[in-house]
Parts: sequence; structure tokens; C-alpha cells
Amino acid sequence: MKKLLALLLALVMVFSLAACSSGDETEDPGTEDPGTEDPGTEDPGTDEPSGDGEKDLSDIQIAYVSGELTNEIFAMQVEAMTEYAEEIGVTFLNTPCKDDAAKISACENYIQAGVDVIICHVSTVAAMTDPMHQAQEAGIKFFCYDTPIDGCDAFFGWDNYDYGWSIGANAANWVNENFDEGDTIYAYSANFPSADFLVVRESGYIDAINELCNCTVEWAGEAQGGSTVNGVTAGENWLQNGKPINLVVGINDAGCLGVLEAFKAAGFGGDDVAIFAGDATSDAIDAMLEPDSIYRGTVLTGLVNYAEMFIDISVNLAQGKEEQYYYGGLWFITPENVAAYAESNDPADLDQYKEYYTKTKAEAEADA
Repeated sequence: MKKLLALLLALVMVFSLAACSSGDETEDPGTEDPGTEDPGTEDPGTDEPSGDGEKDLSDIQIAYVSGELTNEIFAMQVEAMTEYAEEIGVTFLNTPCKDDAAKISACENYIQAGVDVIICHVSTVAAMTDPMHQAQEAGIKFFCYDTPIDGCDAFFGWDNYDYGWSIGANAANWVNENFDEGDTIYAYSANFPSADFLVVRESGYIDAINELCNCTVEWAGEAQGGSTVNGVTAGENWLQNGKPINLVVGINDAGCLGVLEAFKAAGFGGDDVAIFAGDATSDAIDAMLEPDSIYRGTVLTGLVNYAEMFIDISVNLAQGKEEQYYYGGLWFITPENVAAYAESNDPADLDQYKEYYTKTKAEAEADA
């Protein structure tokens, strides 16, 4: 197990948010993490104004166009970003959005308001490319989170294929421990087809399971997840489709927890059934800790621990400094290590799948 680098970011929690868009919980499932330990980052820093034309911190306005705050990850992230922004003296604004239309409207409002930097949770590149260009034409820096857009001023996220592969690899480890080479398992995918980055994530875990499992894998069903409500519906339908269920894999914990809820209500489970997803939400950790739980694995991203870094990157952009593309780490949570992690909230207790790394804009765009 790899050891973490020195801790640089502290998670602090205080809500502060601007205009809110209403809607159900089915959009922008994002990535989630309740952990409080910093996975190790290269801090871009927030240099004090030099007196040589840099914008003073008190004059900087940073706007975050996020997913809905009914999603645990966005709520925790906004809390931490708000607290740190207040600490260093910059203005931080947040508009939670249920879909691309709401995000476009929020960006237009922030462009009109003349903020310095827009951080945008990008689900669909095609939808957010024009708002990015409009912001840049107005002299506003555009910082993409989750999915990069060619020409953006900065990016933070994960390689979503790698993220999906890690979810699938976690599941494949369980399959290979519990099924023989001649067996057939029946697998189901809780996906989210309307978000580009989540389609990529799903392809990652499907490929990993197909390649890494020693037995035969039959994909017997797929349905939209992303939220608990969607997951409940998916789970209920799968129980009625007439085929066995051995493995459920999803793009995030929220949807898969809904599947778990449906299975529990039907009294369905057993040693040959498992659910795997990603984000390491607090509810997922709790589900894994239940006796005889079929919720057998999730993947930690450490997103909230990077909240201060999001603000630091934005400050640098506002002060005219070149920024990079940042990629977070990934860790496996399994029945063997979940209790230790639940007690410590420290990724050092987990097996690391992917380390944090950075690319220059030129390197990232060349690799795209």
C-alpha cells in the first residue's frame, strides 16, 4: 500500500451558496467522498499580491456552477470552498444546477456580472463550449471540473475511463475470489447515459470486468442510476427480468445504494451477490459496514480534500498566471479495509489505485 504525500489541504465545512435551481436528484451525480485526509497535491499556491499589477485577493470573484447540492459531494465541496475563500479574503459564489440548461443560464448570469473566474462542472462538452467561449471573450477565465473542454483555462478531475476501470477492477477481484473459471455470472450496470463523462466511466468498468474476470460474464441488464430514486427503480426492474443477479456495478454510489434498497425490500441477497460503485459516500461506507452486506466495494476520489486547491487555482487564474490540468488519485475500499477507513477517514488505510498527477495544458490537449 502506497503511503500518502504530506497533507496540504484541510476540509472545513460551512454552507454558503447563491441562487439555487430546483429539480429532482437525477442529474449530475458527479463524484463523492466523505474523507477528511488530503491525498497529496501539488498546491498551485495563492501568492499575495505583488504590487506589480496583480489583482488583490479582496477584489477577486470566483463563481462555481455546480451540480445540485442534494448531491452529497457538491454540498461538502461547496462548504469547504466557501470556508477557504472566506479565510483568504476572496468572494466565492455558487449556483447549483440540475442540468445543462441551468448551467448555461448560470454562466450567462456570471458573465453579465463580470466575475473573474467561472468554475463549471461540465457534464456535456457540447453544451458548455459556447458558454466557455463567451466567458473568455468577456475576459473571464473558465475552469472546467470533471470534463475538460479544449481551450479551457484550467481543469480538475479524473480520467473517467481510469476511474471506471478502478470500479470494475474492484468488482473483478471479488468475482475471481468467489467464482470458478467455468462459471457464468450475470452482471448489471447502473449507468447515466446523458452525461458524457459518465458514459466514459461506464465503458471503463465494463471493459475491466470483461477483461479481468476469470469466469464468463453475461451483461443481463442496464438502467439509469446516478440517484437513489433511479437506483430503486432499476433494482426493482432487474428483480423481475427472470435472470439471475450476481453483480451490480454503477457509475456512483448514489444509484447503487438505490439498487441495494430495492434488493433489501425484496429480501434478495446472498454470498453470490455483490454491488460495486465509486465515490465513497458516507452512506456507502455505512452500507458496507452492515453485517452480511452485499455492498462490497467503492472507490475513493478524495474530491472534497481538493476544495482549497480549486480556490487556489482560480486565484492564480484571476491574477493572470498560467494553470495546468490536475488529476486526482483513486483508492479501493473493500470489506477488508472499510472499518479502518471509517474510523480514520485516512486514505493511508486503503490500497491506492492511481496517484495524483498534473499535466500542462499543452500536454493534456496533445493527449486528448
